[in-house]
Amino acid sequence: MVAAIQDRLPTDAEGLVVTRRGYVHPGFAANNMRIVEAAHPVPDLLGAEAAQTALAAADILGEDDLLLVLMSGGASALLPAPAAGMTLAEKQVVTLALLRSGAPISEMNIVRKHLSAIKGGRLAARAWPATTHMIAISDIPGDDIAMIGSGPTVPDHSTCADALSVIEKYGITLPSAIRAQLEAGTLETPKSGDPAMQRTSAEICAKPADMCAAAEEAASRLGYEVIMLGDALEGDALELGKEHALRAKALKAGGRKIALVSGGEATVAVHNPEGRGGRCTAYLLSCALTLAGEPDICGLAADSDGIDGSEDNAGAFLWPGVLDAMGGADQARAMLDHDNSYLAFQKADGLLMTGPSGTNVNDLRILLVG
Repeated sequence: MVAAIQDRLPTDAEGLVVTRRGYVHPGFAANNMRIVEAAHPVPDLLGAEAAQTALAAADILGEDDLLLVLMSGGASALLPAPAAGMTLAEKQVVTLALLRSGAPISEMNIVRKHLSAIKGGRLAARAWPATTHMIAISDIPGDDIAMIGSGPTVPDHSTCADALSVIEKYGITLPSAIRAQLEAGTLETPKSGDPAMQRTSAEICAKPADMCAAAEEAASRLGYEVIMLGDALEGDALELGKEHALRAKALKAGGRKIALVSGGEATVAVHNPEGRGGRCTAYLLSCALTLAGEPDICGLAADSDGIDGSEDNAGAFLWPGVLDAMGGADQARAMLDHDNSYLAFQKADGLLMTGPSGTNVNDLRILLVG
């Protein structure tokens, strides 16, 4: 995003780039911009320091200044600024619990906004009376711009009560002082009527629907009839994998050459903290077990940013012999039950390794029938 826009900025413009560790492209240099590589999906001290740098920069802006924010998914972890009374270590514990809970990204980000000093519109509030404009790449099912990166420059429509509801729903433990602040409403985020939110605007430049449309076009060129299942699918990854596999088998019986395409972000409730896997490999392994070696059905599932969960793969491939390559259905099922879908596809030499993609428009899933 910075590479695309830096030649259009004033020569004296200054900035901060925060990205995932290892994600700075070789040879990339940004004029007058500090580059920080921080941890994702669990925040770290480097990200916390970068967030304070961003807030300090916002504080000194005046009415004639513009704060331009280029935002994509992942920023919720990359710019952690714990709310008053909360430590970074406590924020890390809560984040990890949310990641393992199976909560959809929208619910996770409601909590993140209310436990933050920068998210949920607070960066724009700190920049006021400067003008703030955000250009965002959406990784959010439904493209709610206030949820992308937990919306640091966008008025928040969720409440402290909503955050508490999510906490209770998934049994997340909060520090007692933070829970008390949520219950009292003192951690409420800026709303659309807040005077400090009257000079902020935002737009989306890329979204999951764009990725799905490109996949549909590519499959059509290869002679497939495309069935688009939606670009904003959510829900349990294992159930989604089973459902799509059964649909593929039913379509195969009709003798048609079909591509089932979908986007969105499934979830995985983690039961084995030591397991290795992501939502894309979990989805695909559930597909494979349901298909049980069914011939003439292949596919892939991958996260468009090049990282499935916290592993080094974007996703994985599916083909009729994949279970055999994993050591058989029983071994594959055991690995899935222990949240080791990454290891299953690694054993089958079926991992999709792309490295950093330079974008993040959520997950892509394709099943080819016939």
